This record gives sequence, C-alpha cells and structure tokens, in this order.
Amino acid sequence: MNFIHASDFHLGYAQYGLSERFRDYARAFHSVITYAIDNKTDFILISGDLFHKRNINAPTYEQAYKVLSLLRQKSPSTAVYAIEGNHDLAFHQDGKSWLQILDSQSLLKLIRLKEANGAKLMGDFVELDNARIFGVRYLGSGTVSIIPRIADEIKKINAEQGEKYTILMMHFGMEGQIRQEASGEIPYNSLLPLKEVVDYLALGHYHIQYELDDWIFNPGSVEMIAMSEYGLSKGFYHINQSDRKLITPLTRPVRRIKLDISSIKIPAELYTRIESKLDREQIIRSDMSPLIELVLYGEMNFPKSEVNIDRIKDMLADRFKPLWSEVKIIRSNLQYTINEGDVRGLTREQIELRVFSDQVKLDGRYQDNVEEIVKTMIEVKKMAAAGIEETAIQKELRWCFEKMKTSLSDNRDKKEVKNQVKNQEPNTRQTLLSHMGDI
Repeated sequence: MNFIHASDFHLGYAQYGLSERFRDYARAFHSVITYAIDNKTDFILISGDLFHKRNINAPTYEQAYKVLSLLRQKSPSTAVYAIEGNHDLAFHQDGKSWLQILDSQSLLKLIRLKEANGAKLMGDFVELDNARIFGVRYLGSGTVSIIPRIADEIKKINAEQGEKYTILMMHFGMEGQIRQEASGEIPYNSLLPLKEVVDYLALGHYHIQYELDDWIFNPGSVEMIAMSEYGLSKGFYHINQSDRKLITPLTRPVRRIKLDISSIKIPAELYTRIESKLDREQIIRSDMSPLIELVLYGEMNFPKSEVNIDRIKDMLADRFKPLWSEVKIIRSNLQYTINEGDVRGLTREQIELRVFSDQVKLDGRYQDNVEEIVKTMIEVKKMAAAGIEETAIQKELRWCFEKMKTSLSDNRDKKEVKNQVKNQEPNTRQTLLSHMGDI
C-alpha cells in the first residue's frame, strides 16, 4: 500500500491581501500532487479544507481544477479521496459544496455521510483490494457524541465485508495539541471506540503535525496559514508499506524575530538594538522573498506612540527584502513570560504543566506538594471548561487540600521525631536513626 495523507491546503487564501500568497497555496497543492505522481502512489487522502472559503472565486477553482487534471493526465490510476472540512462546507442556500462539483467532474471522490448498505452514517465508503476508506465531514461540537455510533457502524461493515486495513478520515482538533484551547476539541479517551476498528485515523483541521499511539495522524498544512505556526512541524505523510514519513516541501521562507525591550530606555536605543539584532540574523537564501515578523516584547519604558514603525520596517526591508513584514509590540509582565524556544514543539498541556509548576514553586510553603497541586489545577480547569457542576469542582479542590494537609502533618511529625533523636544519647540516637525509614 502506497498512499499520501494531506490536509488543509486552503486554496484561495490571499494571506495579508497578497496575490503572491494566493499563488503560494496553489504551489503547495501542486507540490504534493507532483510528489504523488513521481512516487507512483495508489491514492491520496485530503482530510478537509482543500479550500479556504466556502464560496470560492473562479481563479481558486481554476487552481484546483488544473492541479487535479494534471494528476488525472499523468497518473490516471491514482485516486483522490476527500472529506469536507469546516472551510469546505456548502452554505445552506447553495445546496452543493465545491468539493461536490469536483466530485461530479471525477477529479476526486468526496466521501460523505449517507445511508447505504444498512449503515446510516458510514454507508459511503471506498472499497480497495487491500484497504477500506471511510470519511466523516466536519461535525463541530457534535463530533464527540457521534464517535461511538461511527465505531459501531464501521465494526458492522468490517464484519460483513471482511476485515481489511481500515482508514477513517475526520476533520477536528485533538485536545492538548495546540497552545490555545479551542472549541470542539476531542480528548483522546473519546476516540478509544475507534481504536478497536480503525488502523489509520487520518485527521485534518489543526495546521501542525502530530501523531498518537501509531494510529492517529495529523500532517498539518503544507503552507503556513498563520504566523503562530512558525517553527512547528508540518507537511504531508507518505505511507509506503510499513514505512511512514512526513514530507515537508520547500515553501516561502518565514522568519519570526523576537527582541526583549525591557532594558531599553529611549526610542533611539531601540533602533540601535534592533539593528544589532538584525545583523546577527542569518541571511535567508531563497528564490522567494520571505515573510518577516519582528516581535518586541517586555516592559516598555516609553510611550508606544514614540516608536517609528515605518523606520523599523525599512530596517527589515534593507536586511531581508521581504515580501511582507510586520512589527508587533507586546507589552507583558516578564515574570509570566516564557521564551518561545523553551516551549516550541510542546503541547498545550505540557506548557500548562510547566507554567503552573513554576508559579507554585514561587511559594516555598508548597515545595513538597507541587505535583499534586499542579495536577489538581489542570483537572479543575478541564472540569470548568466542560461545564461540570460547581459542587464537583469544590470536591476536587477539597480532596487536594486534605491530601496536602495530611502530607504537611506527616512532615511535621517526622521533623519532631528527628529533633527528639538529636537530644538522645549517641547509642540510642543511632538505634532510632536506623528505624527512621519506617516512619
């Protein structure tokens, strides 16, 4: 089995209002299709958001049509299977999505939810010699509740049709995979019914790459959709027999530069520091002009209105010749600022764990209970976000408090015993110390 898994191409997105960025997303789509042709893949999975808008314009449709027509011409045996992401869904008054139009022209196969073969949801699936492919469009907040039903229907179909390598395409974000909490995220435990019947869960929606337990895979977008994705892994998967690798094509270069301005007293010093910072940045060697963002963060010691943004942009232009540049000023309390390099690649839960731990450690009274307090803080946050009753949250907090109180009491008892031991005769003290491990 030799296939490609990609998602979130967002064709038609003119990022920053630039026609060059509009073409960049088409180039990214073209690079995946040409890779599939060159590697003679059996099929291509697109797990949602082929388009950036539900109501696309003619040039966007032309981009999709040309690239998919190229595939049909160069490699007619390579099929494309797709589902609708939240950006692809048709407006109610339109009746059809643009993916349905591509389907009607045999440029791809859109897998939809429909009743067929005794299955109410999963009746529309693809039957191959060595694989069975299911698909579910973007369902938003209703995804969690419908997962057990999806699993049951796939189990029934597999039993009736015979077991095969089972692929399921879905479009949602998994809990804890991005730094900002988002609505509609699915916790891992909610997916466990699928694990029993699905070999490869092909996800889309979040634009960063992640995978879990060798059965959940999200390749991310090929191109950058937002600057917040800077430095994070993304691309598309190439699965060839037992070999699986993430392919990251060359795209327009992006550079985010950060400068702490807390020690800068006057604007003149700011420009000097920026110039020095830019001189230390490596030159970007590419045929494509880069996207540059300069982030000035920390406590500002003079009014923001005194900063000449145009002058700073001229400095960026001299150094990088960018297609686009932006200067952001983020004033923050440095006590709570985390360096981007320290958290790059970490999940949101891992970042929360680090932040909560650092804050609890600031109070010396809780040094022996940091782990327990942090676990409770994270659990209470999840309970509150899920709308759990206030009494249940209070019970969780009370349980943590009682455990801390018991721990503090035990520590005081040990300290008192040790003090008593110090006042004993040497021989008696040695005997008592040998039994301290039992306390």
